[in-house]
Amino acid sequence: MLDNEEYELEPLLLSDQPATSNKHIVTKQKKGFPKCIFFILGNEFCERYSYYGMRTILVLYLKYYLHWDEDTATAVYHAFTVLAYLFPIFGAIVADSWWGKYNTILYLSIVYSLGMILNMLGAIGTLGNLTVHAVLSSMGLLVIAFGTGGIKPCVSAFGGDQFDEDQDQYRRSFFSLFYFAINAGSLVSTFVSPIIRDEVTCFGDDCYALAFGIPAALMVIAIFSFFMGTKFYYRQPPTGNIFFEVPKAMYRALSARWNAPVKDKKHWMDYALETTDAKLVRDIKYVLRIVVLYIPLPLFWTLFDQQGSRWTLQAVRMDGYVGSLRVLPDQMQICNPLMIVTLIPLFEVTLYPCLRHFKINFTPLRRMTLGMLLAGLAFIVAALVQMMIDENLTIVPETNGQTSLRVINSARCDISLNIDLDNWALDEETGSGGGIVIGPSNFTNTKEDIIHPQPFIAMYECVDNSNKKGIVSEPLYGREAMDLIISDNGNTLKSFYSPHHTEKSDSGKAFVRIVNAANFPIYIGSQTIEVNSSLYLPEEHRGGHPSIHCRYEIDIIVDDGISNQTYSFSYEVFTGALYTYVFREDPQTDYELDMYTDVYRNDVNIFWMIPQYFIITLGEVFLSVTGLEFSYSQAPPSMKSILQSLWLLTVSIGNIIVLIVAEAKLIPNQADEYFLFAGLIGVAAILFVVLSMRYEYVDESEFYEAEEDGVHLEEDGFNGGVIEDKKRRLSELSDLEIKNGGVNGVTNGGFEHNTAI
Repeated sequence: MLDNEEYELEPLLLSDQPATSNKHIVTKQKKGFPKCIFFILGNEFCERYSYYGMRTILVLYLKYYLHWDEDTATAVYHAFTVLAYLFPIFGAIVADSWWGKYNTILYLSIVYSLGMILNMLGAIGTLGNLTVHAVLSSMGLLVIAFGTGGIKPCVSAFGGDQFDEDQDQYRRSFFSLFYFAINAGSLVSTFVSPIIRDEVTCFGDDCYALAFGIPAALMVIAIFSFFMGTKFYYRQPPTGNIFFEVPKAMYRALSARWNAPVKDKKHWMDYALETTDAKLVRDIKYVLRIVVLYIPLPLFWTLFDQQGSRWTLQAVRMDGYVGSLRVLPDQMQICNPLMIVTLIPLFEVTLYPCLRHFKINFTPLRRMTLGMLLAGLAFIVAALVQMMIDENLTIVPETNGQTSLRVINSARCDISLNIDLDNWALDEETGSGGGIVIGPSNFTNTKEDIIHPQPFIAMYECVDNSNKKGIVSEPLYGREAMDLIISDNGNTLKSFYSPHHTEKSDSGKAFVRIVNAANFPIYIGSQTIEVNSSLYLPEEHRGGHPSIHCRYEIDIIVDDGISNQTYSFSYEVFTGALYTYVFREDPQTDYELDMYTDVYRNDVNIFWMIPQYFIITLGEVFLSVTGLEFSYSQAPPSMKSILQSLWLLTVSIGNIIVLIVAEAKLIPNQADEYFLFAGLIGVAAILFVVLSMRYEYVDESEFYEAEEDGVHLEEDGFNGGVIEDKKRRLSELSDLEIKNGGVNGVTNGGFEHNTAI
């Protein structure tokens, strides 16, 4: 039977051989709690702050700073996650085979910090154009994924190495502290990073550079903290890696079966018995039974990991105010870790004891099935919330094949308007101070190839007897919403042509643009707005809340060549809306400030997202936590590391699915996409039920009895059948750290998990 220390560390590293060398090993502290542990805990807190502080704001950075569309931002976010969960395999192999855990952590942490610095440099506005920023950020994300993935399987295992076999209680305390460090770092950064991004301004915009710079600095501190304990650490040397042996054994089995004249074996792995250790063959057969159950699991991570991408972008379109409290869109991600650390202990003292009391056999596979169904339900709720948002959602150009044109009449007369664009024409009338919005749907129906500038001709004239008229030819651009503002110019009419914003603020603030349609400059504070130009008002003139109208007073100084006069106007804004205010001359009141809504306000409160977060967190409790417990209790000790790698692989595959769907752009409506994912995981859950019905539970004692008595294998490699309500040996499996894309550290019936949020 394996001791606690060996079992705890195997799932994290791929090594299964005992240490064979004592070279460069520092002797373990024999008494008391190892002081070097606090260097490891400090390292973990800073590293988790660094990682989640960066990832929390990543999708908004890609969309609002690099100006990538939502699908591209989503795809890049999930591509980063894919790599972050592929590289742990590399890190474990390197640590076990060549560098050892200490060197792997130290060297790859340095790589990690360089990636953070590259990402920060990409957010500094003065360093080149958007292409330079995109290249630096992309390189940074790749390096970060390599670094964080490489150290992921090593840190907690290295901490466990510092304890002797008779220090079980101290080791348990370490994993509790380690769990606390993970949660503290991730929770604090998830809350703080969005505030820094939103409240601090640098280079004339939200300060992503500082929001990325602080995690970069914390990563440097993490390296320093880890290095400070160097002379105190016990360092186990590299011991070889079973990860290479398993595919070799499987290849030999397949080759032997292919060449066998008679296929008389019950299992295809039995063909490797002549050239491979019988115990290894038996253990691989156990693993293959579990791996079959993993086939539908990527769909769960497909849904789960969209909390940081699609759901964050959904929150941008919602009202984050409750009274004076404002929740930023990216701060909503904190719901999952907060709920998980509450629900798991709560279930341990309420739900699970209650089920046991009433003798309800809530088996691990049934829990995992429920977890998948709950994830689907969460996306149905997300789709319903999206439909609420869409009821008042402004339709704006979103592809290169879409454009929009708004004609605003700021002349002193009603005008007639004729617009001609190839085979498309419009004849309309609009009163003074009125407007006509054309597109984007009008253009996509008739002009789907608007990628390069397409010219249109607009002819306009007053409908009174003044004979004022004008004509203009301007280009239409894909993905742009354009304004054609018509105003007086003595005895004729003139026009002013410019784009307006269509993207909501990533903080929920309103955008207000002032357009000067008069024939002389106007002044707002120290800002000058020339004739036929516009100005977006600074931060102090933006804000708003749907239930509390935010009114602002603005003084406009008119320089008409005769005298400078100040006119006061009031305007109101709402959360998330975009406005254009046109200053024009008026025959009755001298001057007017006409309001036009570019994008409607956020009228659905962000707290409507709490049910979907709650439901998917329930799904995580039942699938992620239970699935890892099930996998390790059903696998032989030598194969637990292999299963750990395959579990992480399901996370990567799940994120690849999101990446494909986002880049394919087959479903333009977000609510329909949520329904699609809910349907897909429903199918996956049905497949999982079918596979589960064929599975026979194995008593863990089989593994240990085989090791104690010698490996005695029947042809099929299994000594037991279905075991109902088996008593798990969880007292022997405590303090196990498991890395997944879910929560940090939980206690499930005595089985402790320390997993990354």
